[in-house]
Amino acid sequence: MADLGELLKKQAEAARFAESMADEKDPKVLQEMAERLQTKCAELGRMAKAIEEAVTPAGGTGKETRVALSPEQRKRITEQTGAAVEVVTLRDTAERQFSKLMPAVDPREIEKAAVKEAAASRLRAETRTQVEKIIRELEKIDSPELAETIAELRRDPTLGR
Repeated sequence: MADLGELLKKQAEAARFAESMADEKDPKVLQEMAERLQTKCAELGRMAKAIEEAVTPAGGTGKETRVALSPEQRKRITEQTGAAVEVVTLRDTAERQFSKLMPAVDPREIEKAAVKEAAASRLRAETRTQVEKIIRELEKIDSPELAETIAELRRDPTLGR
């Protein structure tokens, strides 16, 4: 499975590829490049979903418990992920009933859940930023062959996140 750093690297590569399309004048070559860009974006979407699944607790569909983080926890999470989180949401599962066990839950477990939320939030934001950059570069090309690709990216700027 890819990690956040690898995903961000591939996003940057896709953005550079989209920028390189601005110099291409041949519609046939542009169409081929657009297809490759769609493939790259689809791969980014799969990577993002895999990361999301890895950081999302399985079976968390029960009652929610919201926990405010201490200033020290917020600082550590921001340092680790680059994203700020003030409150973490814990969902009850069949294995773990946070709503009933809250006073006994280890603060490190809460912080671990907060790191996962922050990483997922940063991933969504970074993905959206890179996709918006790609869209702007594709729009500069002003080619009808790219209209479908641009529309698809606009419909889901977080690539399924």
